[in-house]
Amino acid sequence: MKRSEWGKYEKIINKGTMNVIVLASFIILTAILITGFSNYAIVRNTLTEKLQKEDLVYILKSISAQVDGRIMRAKETSLIIADSPEIIQWFNDGETDKQYEAMFIKQITGIAKTLNYTVFFASKKTGHYWTDSDLLTDTISKSNPADRWFFDAIASAQKITLNIDHNNVLNQTNLWVNTLMGDSHNPAGVAGVGVDLHDISTEFSHYKIGDKSNLWLVDTKGKISISEDVEQSGGKLADFLPTDVYDKIMKDTGQRGNEPTVVSYLDKNGPVDLIFQKLESCDWILVFQINRSETLGVLNSLMISTLVTIAVVLVFLLLVFYLVSSKIANPYQGAIQLNLELEKEIKERTAKISDQNTQIMESLQYAKTIQESILPRIEVWQRVLAANFVLWRPRDIVGGDFYWLKETERGFILVVGDCTGHGVPGALMTMAVNSLLNNIVVENNALSPVLIIKELDRQLKEALNKEKGDEATDDGLEAGICYYDNTGKLLFAGAKINLYGLSADQITRYDGYRSGIGYLKSTFSSEFKNVELKVKQGDRFYLTTDGYVDQNGGLNDYSFGKSRFKELIIQTLSLSMREQGTYFDKELTDYMREKPQRDDITVVGFEIIQ
Repeated sequence: MKRSEWGKYEKIINKGTMNVIVLASFIILTAILITGFSNYAIVRNTLTEKLQKEDLVYILKSISAQVDGRIMRAKETSLIIADSPEIIQWFNDGETDKQYEAMFIKQITGIAKTLNYTVFFASKKTGHYWTDSDLLTDTISKSNPADRWFFDAIASAQKITLNIDHNNVLNQTNLWVNTLMGDSHNPAGVAGVGVDLHDISTEFSHYKIGDKSNLWLVDTKGKISISEDVEQSGGKLADFLPTDVYDKIMKDTGQRGNEPTVVSYLDKNGPVDLIFQKLESCDWILVFQINRSETLGVLNSLMISTLVTIAVVLVFLLLVFYLVSSKIANPYQGAIQLNLELEKEIKERTAKISDQNTQIMESLQYAKTIQESILPRIEVWQRVLAANFVLWRPRDIVGGDFYWLKETERGFILVVGDCTGHGVPGALMTMAVNSLLNNIVVENNALSPVLIIKELDRQLKEALNKEKGDEATDDGLEAGICYYDNTGKLLFAGAKINLYGLSADQITRYDGYRSGIGYLKSTFSSEFKNVELKVKQGDRFYLTTDGYVDQNGGLNDYSFGKSRFKELIIQTLSLSMREQGTYFDKELTDYMREKPQRDDITVVGFEIIQ
């Protein structure tokens, strides 16, 4: 072919290539712009929705939890000191006992030093006003306007009243908890604590987003009690919000309780998002306001960066497309071949992983069968403890929780334990502990729970080579052990596991020792002794590992808790033990909702039938 003819074809080829490149560029650019703008709109809407439903709620709940916690602790402390019978009697007697006065001064100064509170007492009979710092500092008088708080508190007949005092000069905010001493209708005086909320004000500034957001704590009259902006503290919330928004806050918090409410409105700077909620500990309202432009400002920066990135990527794609179009004969065929090879390799690896997963699950199921074989059989329970229930939920098919029951000549020994770890490691520990228990109780005829725990601690340390120092493993367990004698005597000892006893509709918690079993630092002093109980027909007892009470859930994702566990026992008094166990299981499932199980769970309950 002549050079001139080749040149003509070369021009045609180059022109066709350029046409393809231009068309491809137009299509790619159009697709990128449409995708970019649609994604921008979607992300903007998503971020706005997330801000209103998640971020604002999280910020509000976080700071409200801190304020509520501080106020509740102050209330509890104030109630304790205000209801002291000795102090009430001393005030009613006119504070004449000088020997008790020294004890009184030592007590209030000790409380103030320990809890970092300002402690005060004011007598109704003498008018004397005592504080932890200046002790007897003043005599209250109705003619003094500064003392009006005292007479208002007495006249209100409300056990506890709160007020916040903000000092702009000192930049200090104090919460005062005023508590009537003794009978609310005839109190001996007013006592309470003062709490410096300066750290709460500082914490408010940590939640501030941008330059135009505001976080306020407002009383029922719309007065701003706490703000990260000192100039706003003591002002009116109505001065910073539209009238309709302010009215909605004051109205809704009185009707809807403590649920967070989000409001959006427009001001001169654009859309504004606001969320408010009444505190659980008092009637004050927490309000958080933020301009949407500040929360979405990062999106605008992201958009600019994305456009620059798109331009760079587009140029790179065009260059690559040109090279591919000019130099590679059949890229599509090569891509298909590569795709087929990748699919084949993925299928082979998927099949291999599936086989390995099946083997692992089969092994775990077999391990579960082995672990269940060491647990007490149903016929043993029926013979030894006919009225009982057992709730056993390993977190990972097998686990570190176990229960152990052994019949003796005159009664039985029951052990509930929580070994270190979950899954297979925890299950292996339970088997080792089970073997040691059999040796201690059956072979050595040990019946005292304290002796069993001490001997188990010694043998477990030997078994796990604890003498090797830094090279040794630090594994062990928590356990609660009951020994029942048919004469009506029950002995209990626990290592970080408590016993709950129910007798005559009264529930009592018997705490276990503070040390675990078998750990490097485990020690049991001479003060570790059995709890001896005289039990009667119908008394009920419960042992639980921490998996039940530590399980999170509920509306606020809190732990189930020991208090709720005790309430659950009281609520199910009328049920049989088996019905009670079913109820415990359902109650925990309902509380967890969609939350995953955090730990192995074991609860054992039994009733004394002589």
